[in-house]
Amino acid sequence: MSLPTASTIAGSAAIEDGAPRYECAACPGDFCLCAACYRANAVSASRHAHPLVRSVLPDVHISAGADALAAEGRVVHPALPDDAGPFPMAAVALTRARDETQANFARAWALTRPGGTVLAAGPKTDGIESLQKALRREGLAVEARPMKHGRILTVTREDRTPDRFADWAAAAVPTPTAKGPDGTVFHTCAGVFSRDGVDPGSAMLAAALPELKGAGADLGAGWGFLSAAALAQPTVTAVELIEADHAALACARLNLTDPRAGFRWADARTPGLAVGKLDWVIANPPFHDGRELAVSLGEAFLATAARILKLSGQLIVVANRTLPYDRTLGELFGEVEE
Repeated sequence: MSLPTASTIAGSAAIEDGAPRYECAACPGDFCLCAACYRANAVSASRHAHPLVRSVLPDVHISAGADALAAEGRVVHPALPDDAGPFPMAAVALTRARDETQANFARAWALTRPGGTVLAAGPKTDGIESLQKALRREGLAVEARPMKHGRILTVTREDRTPDRFADWAAAAVPTPTAKGPDGTVFHTCAGVFSRDGVDPGSAMLAAALPELKGAGADLGAGWGFLSAAALAQPTVTAVELIEADHAALACARLNLTDPRAGFRWADARTPGLAVGKLDWVIANPPFHDGRELAVSLGEAFLATAARILKLSGQLIVVANRTLPYDRTLGELFGEVEE
């Protein structure tokens, strides 16, 4: 039989008419937003919605999720087409950034037809109670249901759009916000790492960059600060910005108009770059997965660098002294200097 299509907001789904109802064992009801789903993870959400979710708008940090969905034969959009919707239902999975969550909710509202349902779900630690209060301040009737250290909010889409939603949506638009050490202003937006200014580790790495020659890559490039520092050197012929957060990469495109810059929406652990081709790699690897320390994530960045560098290539990386990267670096690289 033909299946209805759907689209997602922040890792959840807006379902068209005629979609069969389904239940998740962890979250009985006619829409699944269980603990595995409400962490803004399109892969987890789609597994419970399968086979309904055909078209997915991945949320921040889930290019790997987009790859997994594409491998299932689904059409994946980093942004929904302009003519998408209106849908009878939309759902928003909270992220850790309040302004990003609010922007996602405003967008879900805009994509839902009057009389439809907008859902939001997340743990208390990600601000579900704050969102509930904010929606009620806008005069909306919010039904709240407890769920595993969090809540599911259900709101009926009204004919009107609360005035505050325009401000919420605007937070997702890249704007000149972050100022670099030399006064250069960079575009950032809601939800991206280090939105309000340059991360201290990145600033330290940029100041310590050696002379770079030839082609290189910036793993976890964010909105492009380190790549901008690399491109300030005339001996650099090309830099590929590898970034999993599509919103951050969109900001980087605005920040870097140099033709030597290339942009790749990809997980730095599996960037799809040729093995042994690059002269240099720069990185300020993440070491948290959500709120949890994840040393293995940073180690995976180091392994990628070793894989894509020439034998004579160079990795320039910054990391917290408390992170145990010494052994990994020693195993992957012939010479390590601090």
